Amino acid sequence: MLLIFISCNNKELPTPLVHYSFSSDTADGQGHLRSLENYGAKDTTDRFDHPNGAYYFDGKASSMHIGLHGMPSINNALTVTWWYKTKAEPIFKDSLDAGNMIALVDTTQAIGLQFGYRAPGYGTQGLDVWNWGGRTLLQTQKPALNQWHHCVYTYDGHEHRLFLDGSQVSSSMVSPQDGSPNLLMLGNYPGGTQFFQGTLDEIRVYDQTLTANQVQEQFDRERQQPPQ
Repeated sequence: MLLIFISCNNKELPTPLVHYSFSSDTADGQGHLRSLENYGAKDTTDRFDHPNGAYYFDGKASSMHIGLHGMPSINNALTVTWWYKTKAEPIFKDSLDAGNMIALVDTTQAIGLQFGYRAPGYGTQGLDVWNWGGRTLLQTQKPALNQWHHCVYTYDGHEHRLFLDGSQVSSSMVSPQDGSPNLLMLGNYPGGTQFFQGTLDEIRVYDQTLTANQVQEQFDRERQQPPQ
């Protein structure tokens, strides 16, 4: 069964397979499928200070997850977009710790994509995208604290790209893993203790590669206060 969620209002942007807007709860925008299972994440204000518009993860135990069906393989055209905010630098338990914002995985196949902060032992710049198992795909410097940031990962079948606040900040040609994810997890990864401390909003997954212009358009549209 294919996951179809709320569509973008702008005709130049495609419809995501998965979209959690967190506008009032953990359900998808159209209410067609069950909600994310919530383990301790707290609803909080979004980037426009609207109450109950985003979710805060405590970096210690909170997470959310949902099973997925009909997802494309992660070695095909794919885009993942999200907004996040942190108030402090991440605190790592050890040199190989991480703070998983998003994990899109299948643990049985041992494949997936993970997005978040990683500790200095990985030898990266800190804000990373990596495969299940830890291989780095993309990296960039952690952006400013106490501000909302728009992140986009794209893969077009050849090149991985990472965009931050509308601009491309990293790219690579690392060979992807092959397989379709069956779980979306926020705030941690399955079976792990690498928790993210911060706030997440507007989680989307597309079976298409957003162009640089589309990424910029989504950022420009969503950073502005919507009309009342």
